[in-house]
Amino acid sequence: MMLPACISESDRVRITWGDGEVSEYHAIWLADNDPSHRDRRTKQRLIDVADLPADPRIVSGGLRDDCLRLLWNDRTISEFSLDWLFQHRPGATNSAPAEIRTWGQADVDILRRDSFDEVRSSPARRLKWLERIANTGVAFLSGAPLENSKVLEVAAMIGWVRETNYGRIFDVRALSDANNLAYTAQALGVHTDNPYRDPVPGLQILHCLEEAHDGGINTFVDGFRSAEILKVRAPEAFEILSSTPVRFEFSDTVTHLSAERPIIQQINGRIEAIHYNNRAIAPLRLPAATMIGFYSAYRAFALILRDSAQILTTSLRVGEVVAFDNRRILHGRTAFTSNEPRHLQGCYLEHDGLRSQIAVLQRNGLH
Repeated sequence: MMLPACISESDRVRITWGDGEVSEYHAIWLADNDPSHRDRRTKQRLIDVADLPADPRIVSGGLRDDCLRLLWNDRTISEFSLDWLFQHRPGATNSAPAEIRTWGQADVDILRRDSFDEVRSSPARRLKWLERIANTGVAFLSGAPLENSKVLEVAAMIGWVRETNYGRIFDVRALSDANNLAYTAQALGVHTDNPYRDPVPGLQILHCLEEAHDGGINTFVDGFRSAEILKVRAPEAFEILSSTPVRFEFSDTVTHLSAERPIIQQINGRIEAIHYNNRAIAPLRLPAATMIGFYSAYRAFALILRDSAQILTTSLRVGEVVAFDNRRILHGRTAFTSNEPRHLQGCYLEHDGLRSQIAVLQRNGLH
């Protein structure tokens, strides 16, 4: 491959890379990103844009020893690594979108259990498990010790726990004075948790400490796939659900939470989140002219979510763990008798922790 070549002008530098791609770096951008303006240890910038000249000028520039070397009109010199310049070239995509694999009932490999001990002890195995959460939205473990708060050890492999009104850890079991239907023995239709929060928790972990012997079967649905199906079958319904904010609410004796968001959330035309919770959606206050159309779209999506072709079922056994994307994967359960000892312990996390763990492991050369 040909070596890079550069042309320096007073207000910019153009570099032609070995593959023929041309990158243009404006003088103000180069001044702002001068390595001498960054702390050597933290790599954080030491200056603010107001500290820069309004119109910095380049006197000369050229390539030397895999670096771009610039002389400025104030007689200072800057050096930029060519690798760094290529990585941060203006106009390049910041990062490739995370690979997403959607799934349905036939994709039983989604339910595969990894060993808790192996994921905990092997960084390479842990990376693959974390990538599975990012890719499919859900991943399982088996063999986690039956210890109170052990879910926090699992959480530490993923990111940082988010505390809510339910606590840093919450216990999912049948209670006589439940403040949430999740804490009863009733069946729960598939849903995402806490759409009444701002922001909505990104991830959820559940660790089975005691299993029910009659009922309590877990159900999972890939909300992204279901939304894609709706978009194909009923594009008008998809448009309604992705453009109409609805209010979700939760209230008990010490808490009142509410937030508005669309059931299908998009950013730049890409599905980013699903917010679906029949227990928490507040009475709709839509204009009369749009109310019937919204209910028609809402019901069409609900029927897709109930379609057996979209649902994976499994029973979490004692010592098993599931971690899933709460803004993508809908979960539910069948009913169980109230005297059953079923006990799951859970916690919430955010997506940034998962992305950080994956990036650090990859940075360390693991694949």
